[in-house]
Amino acid sequence: MKNNNSEEAVIGSPIPKIDLYQEVTNKIIKMLDSGVAPWHKPWNSYGLARNYVSGHIYKGINYILMNFSGHRIPYFLTYKQVKELGGVLKLGAKAEKVIYFNMVYKDLEGHRLSEIEANEMIKNKMKVEVSRLIKYYPVFNIEDSEGISVEMQDLELSPNEKIETCEDIVKNMPNRPEIKSIDSNHAYYLPSKDYINMPQMEQFQSSFAYYACLFHELAHSTGHKSRLNREGIVSSETFGSEVYSTEELIAELGSSYLCSIAQIDNDTLMQRSASYLNDWLRVLKEDNRFIFKVASQAQKAVEYILNRKQFEG
Repeated sequence: MKNNNSEEAVIGSPIPKIDLYQEVTNKIIKMLDSGVAPWHKPWNSYGLARNYVSGHIYKGINYILMNFSGHRIPYFLTYKQVKELGGVLKLGAKAEKVIYFNMVYKDLEGHRLSEIEANEMIKNKMKVEVSRLIKYYPVFNIEDSEGISVEMQDLELSPNEKIETCEDIVKNMPNRPEIKSIDSNHAYYLPSKDYINMPQMEQFQSSFAYYACLFHELAHSTGHKSRLNREGIVSSETFGSEVYSTEELIAELGSSYLCSIAQIDNDTLMQRSASYLNDWLRVLKEDNRFIFKVASQAQKAVEYILNRKQFEG
């Protein structure tokens, strides 16, 4: 399939096409500049940000945006859902943007094609131009509404349940690399041998710190050629390169997702990632699509580890 790499932004009001990418990127840059990592401990006792009606959890770039939108209760509704539940929006209620993409297919003469038509042409060895249309729909936090009877479910796990969840995540990963303890002073994933080295659990400040670190290395391991075949793992780029630091951010986000599921802190990951912060800020300022790409790759890593698609867009 030919991909011309074109992307367009479609939003509710007429502003320049590039603004949606830039708006999201500026939010991330602002948080990082203020010393707040937008993937650090996004959960609370009510769980991760989700649509209140469907219960689906937001993924990818929306995982970052919705969990760090500054709301106490992580439940969101569309305007239609607010009305269907018999509620009204409070005066001055501000919408959050849920980002999604539509694929647009065209033949070489520029005629729009349906997905079925495009796939049929591809089967017949005909060229199809593919572009992604970036779009959003507005949602409102449930606290910005009135007249809705909200059922608050406390999803806080006990310490034992958190450990059990961590163990299940590791145990259930398909095609999992071997986990060894050869070097007791370092944690790392070695792509050439496809194994993870971890210090003993008692060397960490807590069991939670051990699993947060292990999740980071598991996220790296999904890039192996036998799994997702990701550039940051299969390439020969070394420490200090942009590819290397990008891979670190993918693993950072991926481990953050997993820590959120198990409801454990990822403080140790924040300490490890400090050396990459300036690199990430530089690339974010140069490429307003960077965080979208990284969030997508991190989500694929999480879905691979969990062997399922848990999150909604």
